[in-house]
Formats: sequence, C-alpha cells, structure tokens
Amino acid sequence: MKILLSLSILLLVVFKVSSGQEIIKGMTNTVSLVKKSAKLPSIKNKDGSTIVLSYKEPDGLKVMMGKNGKNFPFCDPYPNALMVQVAEFDVDGDGKQEILVGARTSTETVEIKIYKKPEFETLYKQWTAFTGVQSFEFPGDGNVKLYDMKGKSGLFKVMADGQLNEL
Repeated sequence: MKILLSLSILLLVVFKVSSGQEIIKGMTNTVSLVKKSAKLPSIKNKDGSTIVLSYKEPDGLKVMMGKNGKNFPFCDPYPNALMVQVAEFDVDGDGKQEILVGARTSTETVEIKIYKKPEFETLYKQWTAFTGVQSFEFPGDGNVKLYDMKGKSGLFKVMADGQLNEL
C-alpha cells in the first residue's frame, strides 16, 4: 500500500512539473528550451522560415530565425529566463500567422511577445507584449486566457492594437 501511495505521489509531482513547464498552452507548432540546455530545437513556420532556440552564457536563451539561407536574431536574447517557448499561431483571426515568444522569467512570472509580419514586408515586427503568472492559452477566436499558479484563468480579448480587454 505504501509503495502504491508513493508511486501515486511521484506521478503527481512529475505531471505537475511537466505541465507547469508550458508557457503557451494548446499549440501544435511549438518548440521550447530551458536554461543551460545544449539542445538546438527548431520549428518550421508556414512562411518557410525556421526558428531555432539556443542557450549560451552569458547571452542566455536566444531565438534565431533562418530564412533564405541567412540566420539572424529574431528578438533580443533572454539572459535571465528559465525557459523560452516559441509558437506560430493566428492570434487575431486575420488569417495570417503570428510568432509568439514566451519566456518564464521567474517561477511565478511569464511574459509573451507577439510578432506580426506587416503587409508586403519580409521581417516580423513586435505587435504586442504582456505579462502573466503561469501560462497563456490562445483558443483561436481572438481571445487569450491568462492562467495563475492555481490553474484559474481570466479571459481577455486581443484588440486590433494588441491591447487586452477583459471579458
């Protein structure tokens, strides 16, 4: 009985830690990297570009973009982040994919920056940014859920200017 109880507690802890890692919930085209990792995870975006994550002291976690044979920093590095997650998703329902870059800056703080590619341009530009407690979820209807440490969420509408309005 004690072994079963111990195993149950261990599984619960492992599940809690693994589910607590995700910054951007519910995405299919996503990649993440934790601090001090030697991996180089990448995702291929619908526009043909590739996002590659890396870690190097003292720069921290870096988000690089590869396009047309060239590699360049997609955004500023995250020297103090514990984890970075990148996803591609149509946040505002305009039919165009945005790039979402989420960073866990402490055990109780996450931030997300959303990048759009303006019409007739080749590079993405930061559209909006906001901070949360645990994670974000984008249901696909122009809204975003911000989760707290207890798993409770607040629902917000992402406006055309990138600002959030509580629903």
